[in-house]
Amino acid sequence: MDAHPRHPSSSQTTEDFLRTVPLFKGCDPSVIARVAPHVEVAEHAQGATILRAGVPSDGVVILRSGKASTVAVNAATGATSTLETLLPGDHAGELSALLKAAQPHTLVADAASVTLRLRADLVDTLATKVPGFALALARRLAMRAIQLGVSSLRAGSPTMAPPAAAPSAIGPRELAAPAKGAKVISFVEVSEYDVTPKVIAMVPSKIILLHRMIPLRVTPGGLTVGMVNPRNTAALAELQHVLQRVEFEVVAISVDDYLQALTRFRIEAPHRDGPRGDGVTAESLGFEAVDATADDARQVRVIGDEVVRALNRVIAAGLSREASDIHIEPEAAGVRVRFRVNGVLNDWSETMPASFARGMVARVKILAGLDITERRFPQDGRIGMTAGTRELDLRISTMPTGRGEKVVIRVLEGGGMMRPLEQVFVDPAVLAVARRAIQRPYGGVLIAGGTGSGKSSTLYAMIHERRKVRPDSAVIMVEDPIEYRLQGVTQVQVNPAIGLGFAQVLRATLRQDPDVIAVGETRDKDTAHTALEAAMTGHLLLTSLHANDAASVLQRLENLECSRTLLAQSIAVILAQRLVRRLCGQCARVEAPPPAIVESLVARRLMERGSSASLPRAVGCDACNGTGYAGRVLVIESLQMTDATRDALMAGHALGEIEKTACAAGSFLPFSAYASQLMARRMISASEALLAVAD
Repeated sequence: MDAHPRHPSSSQTTEDFLRTVPLFKGCDPSVIARVAPHVEVAEHAQGATILRAGVPSDGVVILRSGKASTVAVNAATGATSTLETLLPGDHAGELSALLKAAQPHTLVADAASVTLRLRADLVDTLATKVPGFALALARRLAMRAIQLGVSSLRAGSPTMAPPAAAPSAIGPRELAAPAKGAKVISFVEVSEYDVTPKVIAMVPSKIILLHRMIPLRVTPGGLTVGMVNPRNTAALAELQHVLQRVEFEVVAISVDDYLQALTRFRIEAPHRDGPRGDGVTAESLGFEAVDATADDARQVRVIGDEVVRALNRVIAAGLSREASDIHIEPEAAGVRVRFRVNGVLNDWSETMPASFARGMVARVKILAGLDITERRFPQDGRIGMTAGTRELDLRISTMPTGRGEKVVIRVLEGGGMMRPLEQVFVDPAVLAVARRAIQRPYGGVLIAGGTGSGKSSTLYAMIHERRKVRPDSAVIMVEDPIEYRLQGVTQVQVNPAIGLGFAQVLRATLRQDPDVIAVGETRDKDTAHTALEAAMTGHLLLTSLHANDAASVLQRLENLECSRTLLAQSIAVILAQRLVRRLCGQCARVEAPPPAIVESLVARRLMERGSSASLPRAVGCDACNGTGYAGRVLVIESLQMTDATRDALMAGHALGEIEKTACAAGSFLPFSAYASQLMARRMISASEALLAVAD
């Protein structure tokens, strides 16, 4: 908004003016008196833009003096047309403010003008609590839709979007047909694409934020870009100017998808003094512990500048490779550094002298607040840090070895835990099961898997989905430790040192009137009993536990002295998961597998005997650093607790019989079936599928 804000000379003057505005006609004078002090006044020169199309409006603008026009731009020709003229007392911006969407048209000052702005939150409050205001707003919206619709018909502009529809209102699979001969633009969901930070980094964040676009996929033909306003020719021209030799495929996305992508990938406006681009450098790292320590200079002098820089290079290299873990191991020849990328440990090409070993461990301990003098016992800690615009949490574990202390750093990033469920459960049937489970008023949703199988990420994603679809829910989460701060969720960290364990917190949680209870991990019998009883007595329970498959979940809970009656009455669904490497979408090749692989696939029920279907395999290209893989994907085994399954469980049947009963009822999906679907969709190779179902 091109304006010069100023304070009104008198709130009484503003109050008198508001009484004459159609928007407040019929409103109680006391309401206007309370609103007037919160109105913001701005002056606009002739020709200045008051509201800009394609950008979310921050409130409703009322023209106090002067004259303004609503201007629309034809996306196909670039021609502008005046849709409406505003005089003192008229208002604009209500559509964007109410829908939290983009402003559909531009509002330009035809003469020197003064406007009053009602903030979006104030508009929401008035619309819900003041019937007169809501009625006036509705009448104005209806009248404007009719007027602008008539204007569009008179102008004979079939390509112009209906003025009453905001960009976020796009709903069909394809946009409304444009002018004859124009290309049809498909409407997609971001979750349909495997968006990675490398793809996001292809487009500068300034352009992403200014034109509301998200890079979605790199293909041999170019770059697929999702745009909230896909017919914004100026945005496409600027993007083509930046990436001159890249061809673009433009698709339409919703505002919600766009905003979620901004949150997930932490796309922010670039800072002048920050790192250039999205690359991670040693100089871009910032550590919370260092900033909060008074004697940093003395500690650096004791450890050595070279050691500090060396550790920063190690962490930066791990982040650049999107490593989940960083291993720093002392050896006779030097310090060995390895990165776990997509579940596989890879050695770092750079070498560190053996003299750096003790100093690097000391540096890590200082940042994590650990005891640097204790080298005989393992220690655990955490480091909060930033890398450019990314906020990360490093989990530290030290272990004494024969040649010194080994350090393992686990990298956790909150953006990875806010993924839509469509990217967690790629199979539509399992996705539907998960969504039904989190909509339940009560019952237990158990997420199982081995260490490092992504249980916490799945748990956070399901809580995030529940908050979106049921914002009226009271959610309490018990963790050890808190891995990521979730807005709108009460998070409690246990403290065994003072006797505050999971079971103690859970008992207190039940008195806090929760709708949803999330337990980071169920690991003892008291926690298991309390959590399952809560799931049985009117609360939705989400928890994780260590188990290799669905049957092992039941076995583990029995070992924790939970009766089968309690299990049958409290559990709604069990989701066991394993992580495997996802094939690179650019270089994966489909071909007939060797006979030995076919026999193994048939033995594991991943393929039917006699099938001649070709299967994908990894090849390797520049996009995946020659590995053939890009990221990881979950292989899921799901078990729903139906009446038949409950009866079999309570009757004391063997776990194998219970699985057969559930399979016959259509409520059990084994790992092999899920992995087969991933192979059919060319997401994983045959070797990864075999690893996923290995006992």
